[in-house]
Amino acid sequence: MLIGGIVLGILAMIFLLLVWCGFNQLRIAINVIDASADFIAKTKRIIGVPVLYFFISAIMISIWATCMAGIYSVGTITTNPNSSVPQKKDIDIP
Repeated sequence: MLIGGIVLGILAMIFLLLVWCGFNQLRIAINVIDASADFIAKTKRIIGVPVLYFFISAIMISIWATCMAGIYSVGTITTNPNSSVPQKKDIDIP
């Protein structure tokens, strides 16, 4: 029990030393977070930007999926070498 207390005391002193040495950086980080919180509080519409882009992405993905389903439903496209029209394709629908 005594050894555990000594180990925890040493760890607490190391933590205190780390906080004391990094206090300036910690204060800067707190000020940055405070400034960003003030910005978000003053401009609430900035929260809607990710939501808007989510819905735009969802619409684009649904359009893409619909187009891919349409292309896949065409079947296998092969050329017909006996055709008089070079661009004419035969479609094999399964």
